Amino acid sequence: MKDNKLKKSKGLWGGALGVGLLAVTKMKWLIAILKFAKFSTIISLVLSLFSYGLVFGWRFAIALIYLLLVHELGHYVACKIKGIPVKPTLFIPFIGAAVRPARLPKTVAENAFIAYMGPIFGLLSILPAIPLYLLTENPFWIIVLSVGSILNLFNLIPAGVLDGGKIVAGISTKLWFLGLVAMAAYVVYTKSIFAGFIFVLGILQLWHFYTEKKELNKKKELVQKAKDLYNILLDIKKDSEQFTLKINEYTNTYEFSKVLLDMYKEIQTKSNEEDPCEEVPLQYLEKLKGWIEEQQASLTYQESYETISKKSRIITLVIYILLLVLLSIGLDVSKEMIESHPEVKSFSIK
Repeated sequence: MKDNKLKKSKGLWGGALGVGLLAVTKMKWLIAILKFAKFSTIISLVLSLFSYGLVFGWRFAIALIYLLLVHELGHYVACKIKGIPVKPTLFIPFIGAAVRPARLPKTVAENAFIAYMGPIFGLLSILPAIPLYLLTENPFWIIVLSVGSILNLFNLIPAGVLDGGKIVAGISTKLWFLGLVAMAAYVVYTKSIFAGFIFVLGILQLWHFYTEKKELNKKKELVQKAKDLYNILLDIKKDSEQFTLKINEYTNTYEFSKVLLDMYKEIQTKSNEEDPCEEVPLQYLEKLKGWIEEQQASLTYQESYETISKKSRIITLVIYILLLVLLSIGLDVSKEMIESHPEVKSFSIK
């Protein structure tokens, strides 16, 4: 009895010591986390924590939220490095969490960088678990190591919206097919509805990619004609009649996207009836400019699949392989630890 009390006491203080050590070692992240944790982020985080806690137990819940938080912090830091504004991060119970960039990355290589920073931070989040377990013998750290390894390895499957799918896009899009095969096998083996959803998204992504690739030249011509129209309209913005005629001419002659004409009609409807001639052209020019910039950004991103440098592809591949190897080692080590703590298998250590 006395020995059991000593072990429990050791485990309790060991867990506290471990959390303290983590807090000290991660102090540099504190400022980033405070910026990262907007109000909606905190609400969704707490909701997820309670959801996981009620179903799996509070130790598992704390471990999972910690792992998700650090993983998403990696994406957040990457976005900041690339100068991309970030909206509040959301935690979604039983699905995960997501950093929400205010704009899309400019290139595939930039997107791959943002994607692999998540698993890199994920790897860093589980590294302290091994020495902390050896120091404290607290099974909590086995949960951190095991769940962290599984979470990040799953995310590295090169399919759909997963980090792995975005990373391998910076290597070769042909790897998406391999990812779909791996995801299909995972769905069959686990019968996971969530994995099935990711599989469907992967197929849709592949279809969208090849459709966009096929229409690339046509889209380039459309954007160029829109630029020409913008320059012409800029010169005749004070002549409302000519302005309208020119929009109709371009829309009919060059098979412009219907959205351009609808955009103009919408502005006409909402314009100030007392002085529509001045307001409509200026508002339309502003909308048209925004549409051109949006389409040009999409074109730049699409073209970047082919313009990624060999050096960038090799660096991304090396990082991807290292992450797979190191996280696999982490998973193997956690399996050995679980042998001495079989209760961890239930993920309900309270």
